[in-house]
Amino acid sequence: MQVHLRPRLMAAASFLSGTGTVADIGCDHGRLSVALLQQAIASRVIASDISADSLLKGRALAEHCRIEEAQLSFVLSDGLSHLVPGEADAIVLAGMGGELIARLLEAGSAVAHAAARIVMQPMGGTLELRRFLLQNGFRIADESYVLDAGRYYQIILAIPDLGQTPELPQDAFLEFGPVAFAKRDPLLRAALTRCRDGRLRRMQKAQRNGALPPQLAHELQGVQELLDILDKEEAQ
Repeated sequence: MQVHLRPRLMAAASFLSGTGTVADIGCDHGRLSVALLQQAIASRVIASDISADSLLKGRALAEHCRIEEAQLSFVLSDGLSHLVPGEADAIVLAGMGGELIARLLEAGSAVAHAAARIVMQPMGGTLELRRFLLQNGFRIADESYVLDAGRYYQIILAIPDLGQTPELPQDAFLEFGPVAFAKRDPLLRAALTRCRDGRLRRMQKAQRNGALPPQLAHELQGVQELLDILDKEEAQ
């Protein structure tokens, strides 16, 4: 059986092309792990999860797909704690919040900094995740947006870089991706517009109730400033 991935996981897999051993952290039912081997994106995968039930389903899927244990191992583990530095050439963390990803990378700092690349597909908390990466010895090498089941997701590729800590960009760039913005990702405008419209509706509702949430106002201003930059470019 050939495993078919959802677009968000396909996008994450594309950033792992050409790696040797991949550590799939929070592997859930193992679909990404199996697909990486079936598509020859990785030569070996170490799949881990804190859920024993998920690992049982992952093992069943691997067996059904005739994936050998020498290629795919399953480990009950929290975060990167089961790995030693250098054991994984690449690390992928998909389908969890950005703040959780940051905590797992911080707890497994030695392992994370020994990997050649780290691919992340956060479900939220992108500002906090990028802030952590840039303040803790990682460089954002690439980013992309993907539309999956009507929702926009961000994929982030980071590599260890223990040089001087860069000056952080403004919050809006941290939230939506300085690299994705710099290369004008094809889905960037649509994602920004949807976010702006949602925040605007929340702001209007708050104002009708006599409130003006400062954090929401800051976030709304940030996304609008990015859209203004794109509008000015198109008008030239």
